[in-house]
Amino acid sequence: MNTVLSRANSLFAFSLSVMAALTFGCFITTAFKDRSVPVDIHVSKVMIKNVDDFTGPRERSDLGFVTFDISANILL
Repeated sequence: MNTVLSRANSLFAFSLSVMAALTFGCFITTAFKDRSVPVDIHVSKVMIKNVDDFTGPRERSDLGFVTFDISANILL
């Protein structure tokens, strides 16, 4: 008769094999799917400021702000 540890090991190994098969199945069903959708990008405002940099003495750095809109139909 098998011990409790032996049975637990067998159950764990079987569960791991089933999970590996499910993972491979999910990969196969999505690997070759066409995922390209039309995307519209609109930039409305671009701004650059020269601000103080507190990492060094009397340093200044450029800080950029970009406002944009992205629209895509991802439910295709």
